[in-house]
Amino acid sequence: MSARREIPEEMRQLGWSLRRLRTDAGLTGQQLADQTGLSQSTVSRMELGQAMPAITDINRWADATGATTEMRAQIIKQAENAAVRVISWKKSVDRGMPALQRDVQSLEAVAATLLNFQPVIIPGLLQVADYTRRLILSGYPGGRDDLAETVTARMDRQAILADDTKRLEFIIAETALRWRIGPPATMRAQIDRIMNAATLPSVTVGIIPMSAEVSAWHIHGFQILDDLSEGDATVRTETLTRGLSITDPADVERYREAYRALRDTAVFGQEANEILAAVMADFS
Repeated sequence: MSARREIPEEMRQLGWSLRRLRTDAGLTGQQLADQTGLSQSTVSRMELGQAMPAITDINRWADATGATTEMRAQIIKQAENAAVRVISWKKSVDRGMPALQRDVQSLEAVAATLLNFQPVIIPGLLQVADYTRRLILSGYPGGRDDLAETVTARMDRQAILADDTKRLEFIIAETALRWRIGPPATMRAQIDRIMNAATLPSVTVGIIPMSAEVSAWHIHGFQILDDLSEGDATVRTETLTRGLSITDPADVERYREAYRALRDTAVFGQEANEILAAVMADFS
């Protein structure tokens, strides 16, 4: 009963709409799963409001059930309302840090484009497990009972890197590469992870060299999640005690301007690889 109360109302309404589409089409959960490529358990979790469907999942669901254009648009909008909201870091941590990772994953699931900037840490979607573990412990020196589950949840988010229907871009300051979160072995594995991710079709990695003159605003890291339907976008940023989702169009545009300016200072391709290789050598 308590678990049910934790499901946001927006998620319950989205699940109800998906279930109505399926039942109106006369399909069982297994039949819908077979037609959409989802597992039957995933279909069930989506209908219960326990899992956030990606836009591609919703479109396949709509195709399988013969949904009208209007109903398809309505459910996509419901998915946005469920995912695009202010996330309180404190409330998420009170429920457990893995819940925070699932909140963020819900936002990422409905975005087609993710633009990331980080000045002092490696973006979460590119972190290796030991880096994540040490980063969390830097904020919780006494440790956390849910540490292992939190690390696993962040690693699970990284499945999005292999989704070639999305575009993911990371602008990382060289200072973030050189900030030693752990021993040389951890840092070498971390740099190697970035180099490998940069070869994926959906991923672009740019590095801002320490020698670059950066006149653009760059006070804290942020992520822009775009193409959420109808041109909507969300900016995510985190402080020590809170994670925020910003949706006001004027605020989002200011972050876009900052991102474009930061991107202009970054290097890509071979130049980025040379910096990564140099940092790797320094951790030898």
